Amino acid sequence: MAIEILRREMPVARISRAMHIPRSSIYYRKTEGSGNRKSRISENIEAEIIRLSAERTTYGYRGIWTLLRNSGIHVNIKTVRRIMRRNSLALPYAKHRNRTRRKDLTKPDNINILWETDIHYVSTVHDGMSYLMSIKDCYSKKWISYEFSKTCTAKDCIKAVENAYMIRFSNGGIHNLILRTDNGPQYISRKFRESMKLLGIRSEYIQKHTPEDNGDIESFHNSLKTDYIWVNDLETFEDADNLMKYAFNDYNKIRPHSSIDYLPPDEFERRLVEEDGFKEKFLEERKRKEEKRMKNRIERKRRLKENVSLEDEISVQN
Repeated sequence: MAIEILRREMPVARISRAMHIPRSSIYYRKTEGSGNRKSRISENIEAEIIRLSAERTTYGYRGIWTLLRNSGIHVNIKTVRRIMRRNSLALPYAKHRNRTRRKDLTKPDNINILWETDIHYVSTVHDGMSYLMSIKDCYSKKWISYEFSKTCTAKDCIKAVENAYMIRFSNGGIHNLILRTDNGPQYISRKFRESMKLLGIRSEYIQKHTPEDNGDIESFHNSLKTDYIWVNDLETFEDADNLMKYAFNDYNKIRPHSSIDYLPPDEFERRLVEEDGFKEKFLEERKRKEEKRMKNRIERKRRLKENVSLEDEISVQN
């Protein structure tokens, strides 16, 4: 085989990177009885994984594993992935592209430091287009409030913010709260800006043509479409309104979020307030993951350069 010939000339690691083959595949030697191991997972757990996958069709293996963990069933995440793949329940891998880093944007270190808002269009069969104005906390990922309407004016957007204000600051005490928005006509209108000043909320506008700077609310809208809107037939405005009420409760109380340790936002905020040391532990873990991502990014760039030079070397040898 070509691989056996190359192994005499260069390390297996370089062959693996150049040919995009895992090193385990190069080293692998089939032995008698391999592939006939009996599963150590009970049939009840496997049945529960299949049931949850059928119920939550838009969830990947991480989401199903989190639902199991939060319900008290402890199983390895790789086991969940294997069972879902075996039963053709796994979702295709989604790779995020074109992400940017902006150092001049506010980075919250607690709840009620930074909110984001935007407008999402919800189509119905008989009543046409409806509009959802949502407010989201960028630290806890909580969907604080929303306004769902057949109109899309500055007044509707103000009402969504006022609802969130009444929920979070019913007794006053607002301090240095920032609301990040895009440059839509509703948000740059005089009425909206004056209302934010009266509420004591500072506005932060992203640059034009940079929706990634409003990434939390954009990601939220994508989840809303994938998990709730696209899997339901919305005939009328009332159907859509009822779905928003269900989604609001499910998103905050049940749906796990990867960036807050796979907890629902309500549970995350509860632990943040009630458990000593939870915030410090969470911030430390988030910093560790961020450093790991940066290290992996640098390593991928280095390997890419090596692969280019290695492919040139192999082509010369051939």
